[in-house]
Amino acid sequence: MTSYSKAGIAVILVVLFASVALIQQYTTQSQQFGPDVDPAPALPGVPGELPRLVNLKTENCIHCLRMIPVLAELEQDYTADLIIYTFDVGVQPEIGRSFGTIRTVPTLVFMDQAGRELYRFEGYMSKEEILHRFRSLGLVG
Repeated sequence: MTSYSKAGIAVILVVLFASVALIQQYTTQSQQFGPDVDPAPALPGVPGELPRLVNLKTENCIHCLRMIPVLAELEQDYTADLIIYTFDVGVQPEIGRSFGTIRTVPTLVFMDQAGRELYRFEGYMSKEEILHRFRSLGLVG
């Protein structure tokens, strides 16, 4: 094995361990819902106190993993302005179905306080893009 191969493997391992640490941190902070928790506040048509961003993801999706630090930062910076929900549609397909057709993950659903879907985006979205969309919808100042 060449030194380039060993270095490549070392880099991959470091990235893998860092990713796992980020995932664990976000999972403990995020409003994840297991089968025994009522997800009603995030579902369409259910009023809430704040606008919502619903992240529909799966466990093995690379772009979903890329969204973890973005959503964690948004959740930390905008706690008083919006609520972020994350659902694993691989584990809870019924929640995914409640949002209609999900063609790809991640799917981000922007909702107002009344539970109406205002915008849907499929794929990775940066923090700036998410905030721009919320501002253009008049939901975050």
